[in-house]
Amino acid sequence: MSGYDNDDVPILNIPCSERIIKLSELFYNAFGCEPSYFVRVPGRVNIIGEHIDYCGYPVLPMALEQDILMAVNVIEESKLYLRNADTKYKGVDMSINAYEEFNITPDSSGKPYWYNYILCGIKGAMEHLNNSSCKGLQLYVDGNIPPASGLSSSSALVSAACLSYLYAHKGTLNKTAIASLCAKSERYIGTQGGGMDQAIAFLAKKYSAQYITFQPLNATPVALPEDATFVVAHSLAEANKAATNDFNRRVIECRLAAKILATLSGVISEEKVITLSQLQKILNNSLNEMRELVLKYIPKDIYTKAEICKILKINETDLDESFLTNNTKHLTEFKLKQRALHVYEEAQRVEDFRKICTYSKLESATTNGAINGGTTGLANNDSGEILTALGNLMSKSHESLRTLYECSHANLDELVNISRTVNIHSRLTGAGWGGCIVALCPKEMVEKYIDTLKEEFYVKYCNLEKRNADSYIFATTPNYGALIYKNLVI
Repeated sequence: MSGYDNDDVPILNIPCSERIIKLSELFYNAFGCEPSYFVRVPGRVNIIGEHIDYCGYPVLPMALEQDILMAVNVIEESKLYLRNADTKYKGVDMSINAYEEFNITPDSSGKPYWYNYILCGIKGAMEHLNNSSCKGLQLYVDGNIPPASGLSSSSALVSAACLSYLYAHKGTLNKTAIASLCAKSERYIGTQGGGMDQAIAFLAKKYSAQYITFQPLNATPVALPEDATFVVAHSLAEANKAATNDFNRRVIECRLAAKILATLSGVISEEKVITLSQLQKILNNSLNEMRELVLKYIPKDIYTKAEICKILKINETDLDESFLTNNTKHLTEFKLKQRALHVYEEAQRVEDFRKICTYSKLESATTNGAINGGTTGLANNDSGEILTALGNLMSKSHESLRTLYECSHANLDELVNISRTVNIHSRLTGAGWGGCIVALCPKEMVEKYIDTLKEEFYVKYCNLEKRNADSYIFATTPNYGALIYKNLVI
């Protein structure tokens, strides 16, 4: 390991692995030289805390073994040469004289090109470094994170590209700084994400999940129960959050809900846009009190644009410019109550989950009241009781995402329902509308549970041959974050 600050991205010697060797060969065949270094950025699975990071609330993800691996060579000409080990993704060459010239546009169907995510990372890095003249890069990408799976393949690609460019230009390698930069960079793709994916990509630690807080960004390790395993299963429904306005619609509905709650509560803020968490801090309320405010001030199921303008005392042009994104300005109706209720209740579930994990080693572990007035108190340190308490929070999370946030999918719901028949708690993970579920499974049940999902979902529900289901389901434990590999001089 090279000498680097503990807060910096680690730089390690290049491992002699089959994957590295294969990627090096592909790189040499494409560019006629060996890569100078490699960048590895993991995917992630969010255990609990969905669609609340962009509202400013803590989340609880962990990094996966699956990753984006990028072979890199620095060149003197200001050009990018981008290649992908998956042959369905065509290579592209382009000039990069200035970040302002980057034209990050989708294809004719509205879906981003695969390399657009690389351009987001490089554009963000160039802007951060304020490059007036820059070196170019030859990049060859190999990823084993299933695309459009909700496991953060796109964010890992953005982050790997940003880190590659920063390292080439001797930029900062501070994990927290790069995570924040990559969160900003990914927004060039058009989605208004909150920063969870990039934070766990850089701040992850092996063997523990991370309790990630924002403003300022910070990650605290959370030890998961030793007898628990997390199983990830793909719904076979692919979801690309940048290809539709579904994701941004939820973001702006949360913004509008927060602004209306602030206005009707008499809160005066210099900021036009306020998050649901910022409002809670200003009011100094509990999450349960915020929930009651939602029911009091936003009682209707649907609000029209005209009604929102009337409450906020602004016109539609101001509403569009201050709160909406380009792909949501045409919307005329919004679900504000449902989105805000989910955010406040999900934020409480994250806190309850973390507290149970934190106190599970004590002889008597208790947590404060849950959002609906109940408790998640544990009478003793019985491992089965702990897993049940954690699992119940995950199940409630899925139900909220299905009914209040409306971001589930029939295939995700089927996976959750099948899991329930064998007493396994699960929930959709990632943005939703497809992708994966994550399930909390006792170690002794893993083999049986995976076999059940193969038979009942992949074979019976999806008509796959059982042997083809292996690539869609896996058990996982927390892994480490981003790394740079290069030949180090000892």
